[in-house]
Amino acid sequence: MTGSKRLLLIVLNYLLMPQSVLADSKPFRTFVTVKGYHQESNGHLKKPESLVRLEVQLPNGQTVGLPENNQFWTVSNQQSQEVEQTFEVPYEWVHGDGFTFQIKMIQSGKDILPCQFQVSRLSEYNRTYFCRTDVNFQTNQLRVPEQKLVKQAVEVRVFSDLNSSPKEIPKKFLAYAKSQELK
Repeated sequence: MTGSKRLLLIVLNYLLMPQSVLADSKPFRTFVTVKGYHQESNGHLKKPESLVRLEVQLPNGQTVGLPENNQFWTVSNQQSQEVEQTFEVPYEWVHGDGFTFQIKMIQSGKDILPCQFQVSRLSEYNRTYFCRTDVNFQTNQLRVPEQKLVKQAVEVRVFSDLNSSPKEIPKKFLAYAKSQELK
């Protein structure tokens, strides 16, 4: 094979590479926004209000509570709590074009397993996740009666500056559990 044909093949291979392979070679900014918490039912018919909070475990294992300062929100059945808290995920925590994190919904008197999120192909597109409590597990494994089922959800958006307009990138966000502001 001649040198010019070899060079042409190398250039073509480079141009045909998936965007994720190319994007993984240079750092990009990544964000996780906890959009909101939704409570369909807290499992208590006579006491529809609950004290709730969220614990976000970042990819490095650090846990951050929402609301801050170990406080709780008061949320009633069939209500939502807007959260709108954004974390910047340092590029060093992104491996193989993705990362994992988890969010635990904490309700007084209930032990709810955390939602585990596995983000992949981060450089290709932004996405929104919903995690709901496992009603089938409560019914079939724990034998919880229908009227005592805990039905909750959390909404999360994961996005990067590769696939977002500059106005979508937050000016204020929580990073490494410290309040930050871009200048």
